Amino acid sequence: MSVCMFLLLAVIGMAFDLGRVYIARNEAQIFVDAASMAAAKQLDGTAAGLDRARAAVTALPDRWNLGTEDFMGVIVEFSADGKQWDAEPKELKALRYARVTAPENHVAIMFLRAVGGPPSFTVPARAAASINPVRLTE
Repeated sequence: MSVCMFLLLAVIGMAFDLGRVYIARNEAQIFVDAASMAAAKQLDGTAAGLDRARAAVTALPDRWNLGTEDFMGVIVEFSADGKQWDAEPKELKALRYARVTAPENHVAIMFLRAVGGPPSFTVPARAAASINPVRLTE
């Protein structure tokens, strides 16, 4: 009987905790998708456009984990070719892409920990968008 209870707890815990991880992953991906498109929309080949792109990312609501936490360590990078990324690019006129990464999203595990699971899962997300037209590319 105790073995059955242990297995039942493990299955319920896995369903609950992995469901939370799935939701957090979707929230993070939605944020980086919207942020990269908002940043790409502001790129116009000037330093002011670069500043507006960063401000557009900062202005977005950045809550996740069912609205209980802020994204930490959000990285905004730019590229001319979509291959080499730089947070502080030198050739502003050539910029065509904006990429946003939310790397530090830790979802605490509740039930699986009771049966030997990890204390948390990291759920990173990344998206890139291009200009003319503004669209997701990654």
